[in-house]
Amino acid sequence: MILSTIARFTKSPLEKSHKFICLQRRQNINKKNMAQISSYPLLTPQLGDKVLGSNVIDSSGTAVIGNPTCQYNFTDIKSLVDQNYVQQVESSSGVASQASVVNQPYSIQFGVETGNATDNIQLLKTNGGDVGANKVQFNKAGTYQITLTYSVGVNQGANTPYLIFRTLKDGTSQIGPTVVVNEAFPTINTPIPLIIPITIQITTPCYYNFQMMRGGGVNDGGLVKNGTPLNVAGVTEPSIATIKISKLI
Repeated sequence: MILSTIARFTKSPLEKSHKFICLQRRQNINKKNMAQISSYPLLTPQLGDKVLGSNVIDSSGTAVIGNPTCQYNFTDIKSLVDQNYVQQVESSSGVASQASVVNQPYSIQFGVETGNATDNIQLLKTNGGDVGANKVQFNKAGTYQITLTYSVGVNQGANTPYLIFRTLKDGTSQIGPTVVVNEAFPTINTPIPLIIPITIQITTPCYYNFQMMRGGGVNDGGLVKNGTPLNVAGVTEPSIATIKISKLI
C-alpha cells in the first residue's frame, strides 16, 4: 500500500501580521509625501497664474479623447468668460406670405442680400427654384447664435396644417431637430408666432438654408401676415419671417 500525503502550507498568523504592518507603514509614508490641499498658502490669483483642468473640447469644437489634464492661464480664462454674442445680421421678409406645396421643402426668404466675403457671415440668395429665398454663408469659424421668428398660419380656410421646419447645411445635411406645427386655425390670416433658437459651431466655411414644408396631406398653411393691420403710428408691421444671427466674440 502506498500512502500519499498532501501538505498544505499556510502563512502563520505572525507572518500575516508582519505583512499588514509593512503595508500600513508604506501607506503612512505615502500620506506624508502627499501634501494636503489645505496646507497650501492662500493667495489672490493673478492673470499670469495657472490652474489645472481637463481638456474636453478643442479649439475647433471637437471632443478630445481621454480628456487629458493640462494647464490654463487665468488670462485665457478671463478672455473666455468675457466673450459676448455680437449681432452680425438681422433681416426680415417684406412679402405677405410664403408657403410650399405638400411634401416639397421650401427655402424661406428673409430679405435683401447683405455682407461680403470678408465679413463673418453673408445673407445671400439661393440658386434654387425658390424665388427670393435666402441662404446664410458663414465665412469664418466660431460659435453663432441664430434666432428664427416666423408668423405661422393658414390663408385658404379653417384647417389644421402639418408644417415642418428644418435647417439644412450646404444643401444636403439637416442640422438640429425638426420642428413641427400641427395646430388648428379656425380662421385665415390669424397667425401665431414661432421662434426657433439655434446655436452652431462653424469650423469651415459653409452655408445654411432654413426650410419649411407642408406635410400630412393638408395643402394649406405657411407664413402669413395678420389680417388685421396694426394701424398704429410709429409702429412697424411685423414680418412673417425674421432672422437674427450673432457671433460669440
